Amino acid sequence: MLKMENRQREIPDTLNLSTEKFGNLRIEKENVITFENGILGFEDLRQFIIIDIEECLPFEWLVSIKDPLIAFPILNPMPFFTDYHPLKSIGDLSSLGIKDTKTAEIFCTVTLGNSPSDVTINLKGPIIINMKNKRGKQYALTEDYYSLHHPLVRK
Repeated sequence: MLKMENRQREIPDTLNLSTEKFGNLRIEKENVITFENGILGFEDLRQFIIIDIEECLPFEWLVSIKDPLIAFPILNPMPFFTDYHPLKSIGDLSSLGIKDTKTAEIFCTVTLGNSPSDVTINLKGPIIINMKNKRGKQYALTEDYYSLHHPLVRK
């Protein structure tokens, strides 16, 4: 009879993610961001990772863990739109555990075009992430002065 050893299973701190755009990635589990309600239009996808590729900066990518084919180019809009203040419109961020807005990271999805003048940013649907607890949510702003396809570069 073989004696079975009583070993504790080690839980890996990383996961492997195979993506079409970025190849095989090793992701630290602590960097996985959970969207309790998913992303608008992709409500069944709830865990994402932000990938930053040096040659793509300032753009980053929000990649689904469940379906790595789903990857959104995102951008922090604040350096480009100094008059953009979505946190004033949202108000209550307690569902993300945000007490101080300084811990909130703001991103917007981007539609890339063939030329810089074709690139647009969705200012109407900001993504707010609490980087401390890795919880995020996409909001739908109702103000008319925000656009789904706002030009990133003014012509």
